[in-house]
Amino acid sequence: FQSVASGFLWLMLTGMCPDLVDYFTDDFQPKSLVLALLFFFYILLVSFTVLNLLVGVLVNVVAVVATIEKETLQMENVRRELFNILEDVDDDSNSMITKKEFRELLVKPKICAALTAAGVDCVALVDLSDCIFPDSSTTLTISELVDMVLTLRGGNIATVKDCVDMRNLFLVEFARLADHIS
Repeated sequence: FQSVASGFLWLMLTGMCPDLVDYFTDDFQPKSLVLALLFFFYILLVSFTVLNLLVGVLVNVVAVVATIEKETLQMENVRRELFNILEDVDDDSNSMITKKEFRELLVKPKICAALTAAGVDCVALVDLSDCIFPDSSTTLTISELVDMVLTLRGGNIATVKDCVDMRNLFLVEFARLADHIS
């Protein structure tokens, strides 16, 4: 290096812009100290901007993963609690819930509290009991009932499967209505 200043300039340029070192070696001799400082400030500003952008993306990813994990943990706790309560309420101890047992369940404060904590509307669940149990002979296992109840949470997003299920329900009900009319 010809001088300490040129050595310092070369080290700064190779440190901040290693890809552009070939362009800077001989051609970059600042004509003005102000322009050189402005160039270094620009490079520093761009570096911090990109760094902050990456930190923001990383923080957002961590927040989304934390939300998903929290939701999963909460649902597992609710599932376990509902499963334990439903096992205690099962009258005939066959691990099957009938429509009658289901309606009796929904008037118990402990069940309503657990369902409300899970985000399920107990009053709407009473109205949906005819859809869950279309006739009096329909029974569900405790596991199936817990899964069905958790899919009926208010915060869930409607999926294509939900639309297909609703279409199939309409087809069955329309067929039943057509049979009843004729």
